Amino acid sequence: MLEIVNYNENEYNFPSLLVLGCFDSFHTGHAQLLKKAALNAKINGLDLGVMLFKNGKDAKNVLSLDERLKIIEGYKAKFVLLIDYTEEFKANKPLDFLRTVEEKINVKAYMSGKDFRFGAKAAGKGATIKKYADDDDNGVWYEAVKDVTYNGEKISTTLIKEKLAAGEISVANELLGRNFSVTGEVVGGAERGTTVLGFPTANLVYPEGKAEIKQGVYKVACNVNGETHIGIANFGGRPTFGDDEVLLEVYISSFNGDLYGKTITVEFVDYIRDIVRFNSAEELKAQLEKDMQTALG
Repeated sequence: MLEIVNYNENEYNFPSLLVLGCFDSFHTGHAQLLKKAALNAKINGLDLGVMLFKNGKDAKNVLSLDERLKIIEGYKAKFVLLIDYTEEFKANKPLDFLRTVEEKINVKAYMSGKDFRFGAKAAGKGATIKKYADDDDNGVWYEAVKDVTYNGEKISTTLIKEKLAAGEISVANELLGRNFSVTGEVVGGAERGTTVLGFPTANLVYPEGKAEIKQGVYKVACNVNGETHIGIANFGGRPTFGDDEVLLEVYISSFNGDLYGKTITVEFVDYIRDIVRFNSAEELKAQLEKDMQTALG
């Protein structure tokens, strides 16, 4: 079971390899780093630990903390170094950060991406850790893993957020190595889907701390009770009915049943179209039927 080690509070005594980074999205570059770290830890008889910021570095994150922890467990990590990204933490000098970590954790090795920056004003970098590790008195070794690129551009959480905001969901998914998803509880809605359009929908409140996608209509895959169903989702308002409230509204053609109060995961597969105001509910219904056919391929 993954152990949570709070920064400068809890101890971890078994000799360890600690992976340094932000990991707000766990993209394909992060995956390469974690795979190499897991192999190095196994070869050297070390426990694998991963540094995480509890609430990320920004107000909006690609993954929630629970989602990130679940991914880390898949790499057989033993613990997570969990850090609150506070002003006090950001003021730490790079070497002070490393020494504080080692006061509580028995670190024998560090790994990070080649572009990793840390400490006050991001003054620390890979070369800082290498110089620290090259001093035999510190008793650690360090390895940096080169960046992974996409069309010549370094894959990063920033790039992924840009693609999500632009509606380039298929590209974002490629960068992530999995479908961008939202998990939430199904809440009550205006019930127009069932009574007016004949498209019963599941309504979810988009998580407040989640990186937002472009408003529009998407092909989605929904995990309900362990089964995956293809559907369409409208993220945004419903201008045909004069409703500007932003909701995630999902229609699953192959599911029959009551989802109110249930927690479901919606994976965004592809962008279908922009949200449009139709002249009538009948026109909207006809378009939704086309959207569903597009989603079903």
